[in-house]
Amino acid sequence: MKNFIQHITLLFLIGFTAVVQSQSSLISDSIQSYIAKAEKLQEEYKYEESLEMAQAALKTAQYNNDDKSLGYIYNIIAKNYEINEDDHKARSNYWRALVHAKNSKSKTLETDLYNNLAQVYTKHNLTRVKGVDYYKKSYKYAIKLGDTARMIRPLLNLGEYYISRNDFDSAYEYLAPARKLIHEESSNLVKAKLNGLLGKYFLNIRRYIVAEEYIDQSISYSLGETKNKNNNDELISTYYEELAAAYETKSELYRKQLDYQKAYSFQKKQFQNILKAKDYKKLIELQRVNIKYEVDQYEEKIKKVESEKKESQSEVQKWRISIILGIILILISLAFLISSYKNNIQKKRLNGDLIEKNKELIGAKETAEQLSTLKSQFISTVSHELRTPLYGVIGLTSLLMENPEVKKKNEYLESLKFSGDYLLALINDVLQLSKIETNEVKLEKVSFDIRSLLEGIVNSLHTKQKSNKNTVHIDVDEKINTTLIGDSVRLSQILINLIGNALKFTKNGNIWITVKCLKNKTDSYHLRFIVKDDGIGIPKNKQQTIFDNFAQVKNENQEYEGTGLGLAIVKKLIHLHNSEINIKSLEGKGSEFYFDLTYEKAVKEQEISLQTRENLSIGTSNFNVLIVDDNKINQIVTQNILKKKGYTCDIASNGMDSIDMLKNGKFDLVLMDINMPEMNGLEATKVIRTFNTHIPIIALTAVEEGEIRNQALSVGMNDVIIKPYDTQQFFQTIMRNISKVKMA
Repeated sequence: MKNFIQHITLLFLIGFTAVVQSQSSLISDSIQSYIAKAEKLQEEYKYEESLEMAQAALKTAQYNNDDKSLGYIYNIIAKNYEINEDDHKARSNYWRALVHAKNSKSKTLETDLYNNLAQVYTKHNLTRVKGVDYYKKSYKYAIKLGDTARMIRPLLNLGEYYISRNDFDSAYEYLAPARKLIHEESSNLVKAKLNGLLGKYFLNIRRYIVAEEYIDQSISYSLGETKNKNNNDELISTYYEELAAAYETKSELYRKQLDYQKAYSFQKKQFQNILKAKDYKKLIELQRVNIKYEVDQYEEKIKKVESEKKESQSEVQKWRISIILGIILILISLAFLISSYKNNIQKKRLNGDLIEKNKELIGAKETAEQLSTLKSQFISTVSHELRTPLYGVIGLTSLLMENPEVKKKNEYLESLKFSGDYLLALINDVLQLSKIETNEVKLEKVSFDIRSLLEGIVNSLHTKQKSNKNTVHIDVDEKINTTLIGDSVRLSQILINLIGNALKFTKNGNIWITVKCLKNKTDSYHLRFIVKDDGIGIPKNKQQTIFDNFAQVKNENQEYEGTGLGLAIVKKLIHLHNSEINIKSLEGKGSEFYFDLTYEKAVKEQEISLQTRENLSIGTSNFNVLIVDDNKINQIVTQNILKKKGYTCDIASNGMDSIDMLKNGKFDLVLMDINMPEMNGLEATKVIRTFNTHIPIIALTAVEEGEIRNQALSVGMNDVIIKPYDTQQFFQTIMRNISKVKMA
């Protein structure tokens, strides 16, 4: 009997478990069915019905503690609110969805939710930064899932966000990987958006041909999909928006190339596609209105039928239907009338915008013509500025060849040096401006001593200081440890121009060069550089224009005439440091220029002591130097400069000779020219390094340092000196490289 009862109990438990499991399966299927219906209703613009269906699924899912389903349901609810521009409710429901997605460990849903949250957050200024972080989070999750489509989505959103902020370098960090992920099976919307964004990026960096190729690809994808009958109205509206954006970029492309006719043509296409996108959006809005109206009327009808059951149902129903149809027709007609009216207003506004844009393009054309005239004037002035010192060089050389008396000879030589320095400064200014305007100048980080740099600049301008009988005062804040890390070359260019101008426009006066410490942080200084003089000053009406290119071409005072490039270069170099230059000046009282820069701290006592030893030992050791140069004049100049300091020299006229001489002789250092016949300096260095790895080889060349330094170091050279050079720096470079070998 006992066994019989046990068997009955076991059978009951098995049956009960099966029933529970069956019920659980039915409930799960029911929730999924509700979710699917809610999503479909959302796609059909039936947002209220979609919300009702989602709420029905929500109660069942909450009762069963179904986190995964709750995550999907809250996502649908949030999406409904987002579409209807209720961002506050959208945000709160997305967060609820995210909590349930994390509980259910649904990484796919979590990835989508971070992307959806980012879209809502980046709409508003106060939450944009948080939105960008969520895009990045969505991308990281998608990488872990290995889901290409989900990786592409946040990458494109980030690219679009940074382009809207004009941060094109950051945008490309995300567009580049997106380009690699997109393949033939990717949607045309994704392809159109990526190509459009890449077009904007390459337009910004002035690669116009590449930009146009990407823009045309975007137009091709979008244009094809606007004619695809399988696309719904909302998707077609999106493609027209992509087309408008692509045409806007193409208009900007031609405007930058000064082709204003084509720019205007593509701008018209942009506005036409904006209108088409708006037309489709109005159709969608009309569908939403009709759907809501039908729902309201249906509910009203039920109430009236219930309250009027006793009346003649057939007559009342006919009357009601007639009224409903009449109202619907009136509403539809009214909606189309409103749409047409708004459309006409929009067209008028866009036509007004076109007229304004056309005026802007005409203004840009006039500006371009003015710029062309200004550049012609610049070329004329530069020609004059070049010929003047060249005439001095040639004339003074002729006078020196006639064997004048010693006093006259010194006077001629001093004038000859001034003409040469002027020529070099002019050529450097023209080349420097060209490099900055083509974005070829990049800031570097090297260790330098700020006081030594200032003293070196003042020494290099000694002739100009002496000619105008000026006194220069240098004051460096005691808080500053003078060894810094930054781009000393660009700082030198800025200060040479400012100090040079101060010396030029001041006679029998003073120039004060001050470096103040504004902020002393753990790892950096925020410094203010001030160059002040008591010279002629600058009139107020010219203080805003002196930093423009060629601003001094038409200087009324011929005594101070120049190319007008110095301050333009200063402004552009300071902009590279993300700073601004300021001016205070009173006519007849003097001028003060100041700017703020940040430099990293660098305490390098060994380097400082090494430099001290170098300075002390310059000219005190009889080093043997091999000069490798094919130019006879350069050989004579370099040889005599070295001999004057007590060095001994041998000369090789090309790379082949230098190899033979180094194999058979003993030298402490090689000064190697780059461009030579038979074998150039780079090739010769490669060969020398196969049998002599320790001798210092310094490139002595007239090629731009930025173009040759990496090449020179890669073949085994130790340093680079650019001709013409400052003699003190020339010997410091030689001693630094010899000392490294001697002390090793």
